[in-house]
Amino acid sequence: MSKPPAAPASSLADALAEGIAESTYRRRWAILATLCFALMTAMIANMSLNLALPELAVEFQLTQLQMTWVVEAFALVFASLLFVAAAIADRYGRKRVMMAGLAIFVVASAYAPFFAQTGGELIASRALMGIGGALVMPTTLSLVNVVFPSKERPKAIAIWSAVAGVGMMFGSVLTGVLLHFFDWHAAFLLGAVFGLIALPLTGRIVPESVDEKRTPVDWLGGALITVALAGIVYTIMEAPSHGFEDALTVVAAVAGAASLLLFIAWELRVAHPMIDLGLFRRSRFSLSVISVTLTFFAMMGAFFGMTQIFQLVMGYDEITTSVAFIPSMLPMMVVGPLVPKLVEKVGTRWTVVPGLVVIAGGFLLMTTWPTVPSYWDFLLAMSTVTLGMALVMTPATNMLMSSVPRNRSGMGSAMNDTTRELGASLGIAVLGSMIANAYTSNIAPVAEQLPAEVSGIVEDSLAGAMAVSAEMGDAGAQIAHAAQAAFMEANQHSMLISAIIAGITALIMLIALPRGEKSLSAEPQEDADAALEPASA
Repeated sequence: MSKPPAAPASSLADALAEGIAESTYRRRWAILATLCFALMTAMIANMSLNLALPELAVEFQLTQLQMTWVVEAFALVFASLLFVAAAIADRYGRKRVMMAGLAIFVVASAYAPFFAQTGGELIASRALMGIGGALVMPTTLSLVNVVFPSKERPKAIAIWSAVAGVGMMFGSVLTGVLLHFFDWHAAFLLGAVFGLIALPLTGRIVPESVDEKRTPVDWLGGALITVALAGIVYTIMEAPSHGFEDALTVVAAVAGAASLLLFIAWELRVAHPMIDLGLFRRSRFSLSVISVTLTFFAMMGAFFGMTQIFQLVMGYDEITTSVAFIPSMLPMMVVGPLVPKLVEKVGTRWTVVPGLVVIAGGFLLMTTWPTVPSYWDFLLAMSTVTLGMALVMTPATNMLMSSVPRNRSGMGSAMNDTTRELGASLGIAVLGSMIANAYTSNIAPVAEQLPAEVSGIVEDSLAGAMAVSAEMGDAGAQIAHAAQAAFMEANQHSMLISAIIAGITALIMLIALPRGEKSLSAEPQEDADAALEPASA
């Protein structure tokens, strides 16, 4: 993390006026570094196991369904508990809840490599890691929001956003490097080590922080939104592969929808709502939710196919695939912290809209890739996308957090994290399903000419086609080329959809974002508190 400027934008007087203790103000950058490290601990788990799945499948004799849930158990539990975890942290202590989450995360991460004997135990440990992650991630942003005075908060949130944006890919990169030298145990121990380092740092450096108004936790609302998010996320994950013929998917969809409707009805009448629905009437809040959701939808759809392109089209091994992502992440890390200065000069509108256009341009570059793209093709296109992400995510996160009273920071951080998770899950499910269906359609003419025992394998996936082609000599080379071409054409279609989504989002922001607004600082407390009055009446 770069050293903050010698002449800070805020003063101790500003901090004291906003209720920030002098000791907290003087070590605010060390606090931010600690919070970002704790954030990385939670983010690493999101994508760290994908590369280890083949080894895990052999070690634990996993079925295909169990392999899926080793990955998805974390995401499902994590996304479902974000609002409840953030509300508990606001009421009972943000530092206390974050440290509890880190402890749970460490124990769960260590259990799998040292004690797990079955696939069920492995899945359970991943679910427990999801609980720990849900207690950590929203709490880090809540603490950033209350530790920094309003003048410096945009820069601090920009750094947090940059770390959150690259965290999942960083976890994948580190895991890939470790798996090159060690076995699957390293994928779990990586998170445990991060957590063990983060725990004492948090205990020593991060101050305790609570909702000074002691707003009660809306337990019924928390239960309803947890069931709603669990049902929605499960449906998003399972519907593309199983459709609605699967009874459990139908039950999840109905339970999720019903719980969401009950949650909305309850929140409109309860005295202290978990989510103030009146905030959606504020343009800063609703537009930030839209931009974050749609941006992550498009971005995760792009990342979905890249691992397969690297390994099955470009011929990279696992460690090369992992390291290849690093340079494309640099624009987000470098540009993100500079965005608040850009907003001060040109305004939120003319930062976010060009950022979305840049994202769309990156996706359009991906539609021009040849059957076997070069690394430079990838680097140019993906760096363009992450540059646009840096321009969008910092203003969007700041707009959302500044729309929520500081004493209810958990509400804002939970909404921010949930929109990221839902957008990412939708992107993977929808665009991943599109890629799979388009590939099957594209390769069908070739598969029909093959023996029955291999045609289905070739149609099912690019990986299957490459495995079959490796055993067929010269004829296999033609099958491999046809499968690669079919997959790349399918990927290009999904990238075109991503470009269109980014373009439509840019148009929405161009029309709806306030003109001339050049501040990312939190809005006056009176305005933010007033936003809660309709729900509290």
